[in-house]
Amino acid sequence: EINESVTEVIITNQQNGILIFNKVLGSVKSWRFRGEELIQNGPEPNFWRAPTDNDLGNGMPQRCAIWRDADTDWDLVNIDVQNSDHTVTMVVESKHNHSSSNLRVEYTYGSNGNLAVSQYLSVVQNDLPELPRFGLKMTLPAQFDQFTWFGRGPHENYWDRKTSAAIDLYFRSVWEQTFPYIRPQETGHKTDLRWMALSNGKVGLLATAKNLIEGSAHRYPYSDLDYIPNSQKHGKLDIQSKNQVDWLIDHKQMGVGGDNSWGAQPHEQYTLPAQNYEFTFQLIPFKTGGNLFKIYQQGHH
Repeated sequence: EINESVTEVIITNQQNGILIFNKVLGSVKSWRFRGEELIQNGPEPNFWRAPTDNDLGNGMPQRCAIWRDADTDWDLVNIDVQNSDHTVTMVVESKHNHSSSNLRVEYTYGSNGNLAVSQYLSVVQNDLPELPRFGLKMTLPAQFDQFTWFGRGPHENYWDRKTSAAIDLYFRSVWEQTFPYIRPQETGHKTDLRWMALSNGKVGLLATAKNLIEGSAHRYPYSDLDYIPNSQKHGKLDIQSKNQVDWLIDHKQMGVGGDNSWGAQPHEQYTLPAQNYEFTFQLIPFKTGGNLFKIYQQGHH
């Protein structure tokens, strides 16, 4: 059932799901499943990572600053809502003034209750710095603090730092994903994921794609990890658990480098040059207690 007004589209389906698109902002306003609110905010574009010590050594925060505020830095160009018998798709087109790049994000809510998210970046200029990451970020209620993933773990791992992390099924709390570095920085990332899921004990959301994805989950705004010059922040002393879970779902995050920590950048094969990218993933709501492998396979019909 679809109810459309000037400002929003409300879609109710047989799977106990209600999704509301905000047609003015081009975002998901609300998504409920079995009476539980799944998302507080997002998914929204995210091209930044909280600088690591190596990043600071090679000047990444200054060099790549153009990509830092990808969630707010874009000017809306057009929002289009398309209805068919079985799906509702909202297409959001934006322009990036700093880089002249174009971004298209498509949200497709199917009658199966799944939400597909596609993000397309078109780069026009050819002198732009690399992207720290290409993905999306969303905020879930704090109760979604159980993190399950099938990919590399259990410790954090990165494109150029993953051979020590075995591919397996892992289950941990979201808070355990934060490594207590002396200074807050990027932490908890996982690579080579077939899928990852967050649950509040009653319901959950599973993210998966045709190809392997990357991602992480945090018990605080991801921006809490960002580098603030001259601040005397200390790892887990200053990083407190907050009333939310930030979930980052990535096509890729660039490597962490570290041949030395005073200027060496990640090797070229582990960077994301400024070029066209596309990334599509599925968000599948589930009732806790189900077999997550089966849910994952259903998303891969």
